[in-house]
Order: sequence, then C-alpha cells, then structure tokens
Amino acid sequence: MKKLLDFIDKNSVNNTLELQECVSAMICSKEDSVPLGKSNLYDALKLDGAFSILKLSYADYENEIKHGLIKLKASQALSMIVSYEDDGESFEEVKMFVEYFSDISDHQQNSTFGVKKVDTLSAFPIKILFSGILPINQLKMTVGKKIDELIHSNDEYFVPRFKKFRDEVTEEIHTPLLPILPLLDTQINDYQIKLVDLHDGKIICDFEVAENFTQTTIDITLLKLFYIYKVLAQENHARNIKSKDLK
Repeated sequence: MKKLLDFIDKNSVNNTLELQECVSAMICSKEDSVPLGKSNLYDALKLDGAFSILKLSYADYENEIKHGLIKLKASQALSMIVSYEDDGESFEEVKMFVEYFSDISDHQQNSTFGVKKVDTLSAFPIKILFSGILPINQLKMTVGKKIDELIHSNDEYFVPRFKKFRDEVTEEIHTPLLPILPLLDTQINDYQIKLVDLHDGKIICDFEVAENFTQTTIDITLLKLFYIYKVLAQENHARNIKSKDLK
C-alpha cells in the first residue's frame, strides 16, 4: 500500500490526499465479490501519461447516456480501472455499468473492475481510475456535413477501416492510438476537417478534402492524418526528452 500511496504523492499536484483516499478505497479483497488488487491500481498508475479519478453514483447512468462524460474520458485513457460497491441490492446497477464500459472500451485499452461488498452504499459507489492519458489521445476532431454523412453511411466498412488505420498509426509511432470520435460541425465547410488539442484549444490541423470524397478515396485523407499523427508523436517525444534533460 505504501508504494501505491507514495507514487500518487510524487506524481500528483492537486488533491493528493483525496486521490490517495479514493484509490485506497477502490481496493477489493479476495473476500469481495470481484477482487481488485493493489497491483492492478499501481500498474495502471505507472503507465506513461497523466491520471485522474471520477466518482459517480448509480443514478448517474442516465446522465451518462445523455452527455457521455465517462465515454469522453475513456476515449483519452489507455487504462480504466473501476470499483463498484454492492450492498446486496445493486447487482443490476453494477451489471449495467459493466456492460456500458465493455461497449465503450477499445482493444488498445486495459479495462478492469472490482466489486466490493458493503453494508451501505457510500455517496459515490463507483470510482473510476483513468490512466495512461497521453496528449496524442487528447484531441477532438470535427468534420463538415458531407464527411459526417459519409463516415456514418456504412459501419460495416468504416468501423474496421478506421480500426486498421489506428493500428497502423500505433505501430508507426509506438504509442497506442485510441478511437477519436468525429463530431459534426455545421459551422464549417461540408468537406472540412479540424483537429483540436482539448488541453489548450490549439488547432492542430484544418483542411478540406476534395468534393469527390468517397469510400474509395478516403485513403488519401487517412494518409494525411497518418503523417499528422506521426509529427505529433515526434514532437511529443522531443518534449519528453527535453523535460528529462532539465531534471
């Protein structure tokens, strides 16, 4: 336990005590319904990148379906560790959230959970540790109307095609690239694509595709995005080296 708490102390700037208490409370023993050990949490925290904690009640499910806060955070993290409390009457709620996490998890992510037996539920019976949060997975993509229509016109083609693209980028930059969720932006050109850094709002790229943009010509756009991600990865690597040199 000391190793776990020391790591949080050395690698957090704000709310250190709260983070330590929350992560400690996530541990589920072998006697609990589904164990979750200290090693699971420590291994998740050790991943390159930032980490954060989200605390929820079971009543937050409907709000999540509407607004997708968990889904957004999950899209940026290489690991998601979840602990649930069960007072003997929470099985359906736990099952509902477990299935939801399964639906939003990607093959590049580690997703683990534990279930703790309690007499009475706390104010926040769900605690989620998001870790491995890297800058390259903290981007927002917005697209114009025509692009949005095309990429949602044939899931049987585009879902595996985009997965293949992400796997190719991952192999090239040696960093797992998580799914980015393109959002329709009616304020931009029908054939425009924008990539924005969620951390500081900086526009990473902003370009238009040819109006003959189709299922068969999308590879040209993906190639452009491939090189953009490659440059971003190189820049991030250079910053990390400089940061280490300054220490």
